[in-house]
Amino acid sequence: MLHRLKHALLTLAAIFFLIEAWLWDKTIALGRWLVGLLPWQDFKQAFARLIERLPPYAALSLFLIPVIVVEPLKLVALRALAHGHVIRGVLAFIVLKFVGVGLIAFVFDLARDKLLSIGWFARFYAWVIFWRDKAHVFIAPYKESVRAKIAELKAQLPELRRRLGLPEGRGGLVETLARLRARVQKSQR
Repeated sequence: MLHRLKHALLTLAAIFFLIEAWLWDKTIALGRWLVGLLPWQDFKQAFARLIERLPPYAALSLFLIPVIVVEPLKLVALRALAHGHVIRGVLAFIVLKFVGVGLIAFVFDLARDKLLSIGWFARFYAWVIFWRDKAHVFIAPYKESVRAKIAELKAQLPELRRRLGLPEGRGGLVETLARLRARVQKSQR
């Protein structure tokens, strides 16, 4: 029993870690794209030059500014949740998560060399990458199992449509569910 609980917790931790890593990678790309949209080319170049001139610990403090700005705002989102504004709170929390990770990832991308010149930071970064890679290895069999199950279900879909009397074709999920609902309502009359 204890082994199963430990395995389940490790699986959840690995999935959470990989989601964070995926968000990190995607928000770096999104951050680059968004900055590319800014018409202030001089500002962008000046910001990159500023980071290049900063000593490593100053770059680290710049790297932490998004954390200092975004984390208190997450408390506001949690407060909205606590006061019954569920949709507003959840949306604010999601947006803040993306903004926070995006800003941190973008600044890290610009200041990577400076930050990795700090010994403890380089060791921490190596440790995070090590565990990210381990999480990928740990989750790989589960991902493959899910992919195989999806492929199996896709292969069974034409037979299921035939048995339910649904038309052939690629009708979307909403249309298929609407047809099934109509059939159920018709048979209940």
